[in-house]
Amino acid sequence: MRRPNAKISFDWRWLALLAVIVLIPSSPLFGGSLVYKNYIIRYDRGWDILCEPYVVQKDDWVLKIFRQKGEIAHQDFRDFLGIFKRLNPHIKNIDMIRPGQGIDIPLRKLEHGALPGQASGVVTIPFVTLTEVTEVIKQHSETYKVQKGDTVSRLIARKYGRYGTKSYQEGVKLFKAANPHVQDINLIYAGQRLYLPDPTIREKSWYASIYDAQGNLRKSMDRTASSSPQEAQATPIPVPPTAVLAEPEEKPESNLAAAADFVGGKLNAKGTYYLPRKEGGDYELDLSKHPMLEFANGPKLVFTPGRTVMNMDKGQFQSNWPDITPVTVDTDATTEQYVSAIFNALDEEGKPAAEVTIENQGVHIAIKAKWIRTEDEGRQLCITPIASADQQTPESIRRYLEQNGVVIKEILPDGTAMGINHGNLQRHNIKNILALTPTSQKDFVQVLAKSLGFSYIPNTNITFPYAGIQVEAYANLLSTKDGREALVDFGDLYGDAVKAISKTGLNVVQISPEETYDDIAQKLLAALSINFEQHPTLLAAQRAPEFNTAITIYGLLFSNNDNRRVLLTSATLHSAITDMLSNQGIDVVVW
Repeated sequence: MRRPNAKISFDWRWLALLAVIVLIPSSPLFGGSLVYKNYIIRYDRGWDILCEPYVVQKDDWVLKIFRQKGEIAHQDFRDFLGIFKRLNPHIKNIDMIRPGQGIDIPLRKLEHGALPGQASGVVTIPFVTLTEVTEVIKQHSETYKVQKGDTVSRLIARKYGRYGTKSYQEGVKLFKAANPHVQDINLIYAGQRLYLPDPTIREKSWYASIYDAQGNLRKSMDRTASSSPQEAQATPIPVPPTAVLAEPEEKPESNLAAAADFVGGKLNAKGTYYLPRKEGGDYELDLSKHPMLEFANGPKLVFTPGRTVMNMDKGQFQSNWPDITPVTVDTDATTEQYVSAIFNALDEEGKPAAEVTIENQGVHIAIKAKWIRTEDEGRQLCITPIASADQQTPESIRRYLEQNGVVIKEILPDGTAMGINHGNLQRHNIKNILALTPTSQKDFVQVLAKSLGFSYIPNTNITFPYAGIQVEAYANLLSTKDGREALVDFGDLYGDAVKAISKTGLNVVQISPEETYDDIAQKLLAALSINFEQHPTLLAAQRAPEFNTAITIYGLLFSNNDNRRVLLTSATLHSAITDMLSNQGIDVVVW
């Protein structure tokens, strides 16, 4: 099993720090200068971490080095320190650093594949210096001529979502920065020229740096604000051909060693362990015969193939040293058998847990594993045997769960660990996700119908019998390719009229002002007699649900005329979830 925090090879690591810095003339895209520099990628708890390699200089001190070092330190300094300690285990005390020591300073958390070359362990990033943030925003805006009836709120809502949402408020800030000539955003006039910021600006790697700690736009961008490598046309600094991300992994010496890696314990299998006796003197435990497993939060286990430990009965041994639990297991046990014995010995911590759950913005995740154990800082370790490699949980899901404090480990029959692959993560080319930004209930019905291939004709003239006469009315006609139809009414039709229309065999969907887009979507599918599953649950891995990760998404799942499954949802879907949906052939419409 690959160790997440393996050290970088020394023969190239510091060459990145000495890489040639290339200055190019002012870029017309940004109005500033680009400086190219090499950085390294490390792995920590589900994230790829963009790091700056640094050699401690004379008179350096920790806070001096860490100050102004990336968005992790800026957003959550405690999180930053935790990452720094895990990536630099050779620094035992961060308050005592020495000149000449090499450290990796974590700058930013990256989704896997966010930067070109990320899987190689080294990325080349152009840095940009700008005098005005407003100029950057204008460069990522379209020019718009105000039409009669336009309002700023409507223009922003079309691009950033519903009024009052966090995204909308962000759009207002960008609009104000791009249009300083608009003194009052509630007062614009037909023919006026405006800059409408493109929402994709928020996906740029330098975007966070245009805000200060209070969430206000800065006047100028920091020199440490990096632009996306795709945005600058320049030759990258070559990476030394000997560069590798991690040292080769050592194969565990035994099945017990592999099991120790699985459960996150430290195995002592050589030398002598001295245990103090109550009556004085030390009891010598030969670790080559009786290995000891230690956990960071206290428990100790000693392994024996029989009923005795160094010729001492197990019961007597534990009464003498109650903090050490003897575990009987055959010396030829498999990795899975060792793991099972370890969990059985950990009392309440080792008892199989029903499941671990995560709730995240409309997505409920239930992780069921054969063994579940709470590690340090409340993180959950979930271990499950699997029959073959194709039954493993997809890597993108494992990374996402680890980011949320759940570590998935899976054991193959030969004892091989299926853990995180720190190299190239294969991502799906997501083409089947459509995001809607409706501005009203009527707009939602229209754009949803279009996205699903339905026909929607507003203000359609209809006739129906009422009290012995033919009555005319206007309604909105929704129809599918196979001829199913429904009328959508936003309060224009009333009781007897609705009953009379329904008697003709045409369903009427009545939408009240308080209904959400989710309610409306469900009503439309039901009126069109389309079978759907509400809040569908999907399995992450291709194996039985007993020990699997079940992901429930708030929304509606149905099959369209082309027999493709479609998910309608207002949930916020992480890229790991959309990866899974894409892999399972599910189209997604979100709002």
